[in-house]
Amino acid sequence: MASVKSPLLLLLTTFSLLYTLVSSYEVIYAVNCGGGRHTDTNGIRYRRDESDAGVASDFGKGLTIARVPPEDQILYQTERYHYRDFSYDVSIKTEGEHFVVLKFAEVYFQRPNEKVFDVVLNNHFTVASNLDIFARVGRAVAFDMIIPFTVHDGQITVNEETSDFDGTLVVEFSKGLRDNPKINAIVVAKGNPGEFPPLPPLEQVNKNSQQQAQPETDGEWGDTSSKGQKFKRPSGPRAIDPYSSDESWFWPITIAIAVFLPVMFCLCGLS
Repeated sequence: MASVKSPLLLLLTTFSLLYTLVSSYEVIYAVNCGGGRHTDTNGIRYRRDESDAGVASDFGKGLTIARVPPEDQILYQTERYHYRDFSYDVSIKTEGEHFVVLKFAEVYFQRPNEKVFDVVLNNHFTVASNLDIFARVGRAVAFDMIIPFTVHDGQITVNEETSDFDGTLVVEFSKGLRDNPKINAIVVAKGNPGEFPPLPPLEQVNKNSQQQAQPETDGEWGDTSSKGQKFKRPSGPRAIDPYSSDESWFWPITIAIAVFLPVMFCLCGLS
């Protein structure tokens, strides 16, 4: 009986290691801004938005949001916006590598330069300057920004800049010159930001838009107006673009196979 338990224990240990390699982040906070509770297809549990700042809107429910499965479109269909600056506060009790995911979708405007605002962390780090969601991806298209940050010894570091940290991450959406700041959903996690599930590439979305609008040329993010005008990435500190490449899955799977095959070989020998 002992010879049976040992291979089973080894097998369970191996699968635990594989899970750790593939899922190397821990969600600390997730909220469906302007909406209710939701568990997405990746198992992330979003809490109901209980903020009383600004306006909670579900205007986007009348749209189909590209780049996300139907089950998760609610995360981009509901939103919170404000006529002035507003923020979400997240308690961070752990040190080390973290990241915040900002989920956006333009569900109202149908052209660029209508809604432009900034995103600032802890009143110090401008992680998105003159953010124009429509110019980035178009209307009714999911857009995620992942911003890594590190907490250590009472300090927070973002984009190689450091500031004092009192244990609270303040994610602020600052009013710009065009309309009002907004956010659709927020995730804050501890771990490797490269392991967060990326959105599908924009290629197919851009292709469909080009077929409908028949633009003459493509901008950096694809054409985002019916006239085919180019719109480039706005200036500001760089943030990870998780869907610029979909190769992030390669190394975790390769490592997993490399660990799993020898274990199976040993199990076959023991049998």
